[in-house]
Amino acid sequence: MKTGISTASLFTKVSTESCFTPLRDMGVDVIEVFLSTYSEYEKGFVDALGQRLEGTVKVHSVHALSSQFEGELFSPSNRVRDDAEQLFRKICYAGNVLGAKYYTFHGPLNLKKSSPVTDVAAYAERFSYLAGVAKTYGMIIAVENVHYCKFASPELMRDLMRACPSLCATIDVKHSLFSGYDPIKYIDAVEDRLVTVHVTDVTKEETTALPGKGRYDFEKLFKELDKRKLEPAVIIEAYARDFTYLEELKASYDYLRKCAE
Repeated sequence: MKTGISTASLFTKVSTESCFTPLRDMGVDVIEVFLSTYSEYEKGFVDALGQRLEGTVKVHSVHALSSQFEGELFSPSNRVRDDAEQLFRKICYAGNVLGAKYYTFHGPLNLKKSSPVTDVAAYAERFSYLAGVAKTYGMIIAVENVHYCKFASPELMRDLMRACPSLCATIDVKHSLFSGYDPIKYIDAVEDRLVTVHVTDVTKEETTALPGKGRYDFEKLFKELDKRKLEPAVIIEAYARDFTYLEELKASYDYLRKCAE
């Protein structure tokens, strides 16, 4: 099973364009490239990033700072949707240049006090269109179970996968726990549409930590994936606040690989 690290883990420590070599030196198999701001979505930056990537590591997926535009892709306003789509296409282009197959996608926020009941059929129709756009760039959308977004429960993830066959799924351990569910429930909900698992540990105090430094049983996670004959890329997506030195991140990655074995 493939294990890796997201460049998001190095945010504020190493610039996006300088991440590839240190990750390769950690022995990382695959990575997710996290593009953090508008200037990183631009063609010039992406093309230069692609040149830096050559001969280093393999990119499994790309991820954008979703709060900047992904929710607006579902706006009732044509103008808002069209503007957001321009950014969406830039991320798809980036994925194509970097050789990624998947676009890790949060989608619309869930503003709990004002959000109506989620109309899965309506969202599926829009997702189908966006999946068609992504396909023209050789990309597949992998919707993530983010606890503050629309598809935060196993039931809604299952319903979305059934309503829109062109989508895949990213299941995030910390978001699962913050939503109050065992991550395995999400894995069973999306079944063989699972392509990525994001891993960050959670402590007893409900704060995040590097894998191996909290309360989650990662050995069980790999056993459950193996039992279901699923082979997603399992990628550490840590927060910069959860470690000080890159050696700590490498130790966590080595721990994850041992769990995978």
